[in-house]
Amino acid sequence: MNLKKRHPHYQTYITPQIFEQTGRHYLSLVNKGLFKRQYRYGRAKLNGIFCMEIGGTEKRPHLHFAIGSKDQLNKDDLLRELNKAYRKMDWVKGDIHIAPYQDAGWLNYLLKTGFDSVVLH
Repeated sequence: MNLKKRHPHYQTYITPQIFEQTGRHYLSLVNKGLFKRQYRYGRAKLNGIFCMEIGGTEKRPHLHFAIGSKDQLNKDDLLRELNKAYRKMDWVKGDIHIAPYQDAGWLNYLLKTGFDSVVLH
């Protein structure tokens, strides 16, 4: 998920705190969309982990997510909620790239910037 370096309306530059709030907000929107009241009352949710990556001046700040899925969830419903939640976000820029992760290599990629950039939700 690519993010804006500066919010166009509030003239605020992105900070680690905004990174984390954006990631948590995205996971919350996905869970609310999928589970409605069950999520609100703590009975159901998808667990997730995300990593914040700022990069150099040539790279756009972005988040990498790993979101667990429950077997009883319809994959089309899950993809629809992931995209729907993305469209509601203030700080996002461009398109979202969604792909299933197949192996532990993704975790190594996630940790390339260090464990302090990883947030569990």
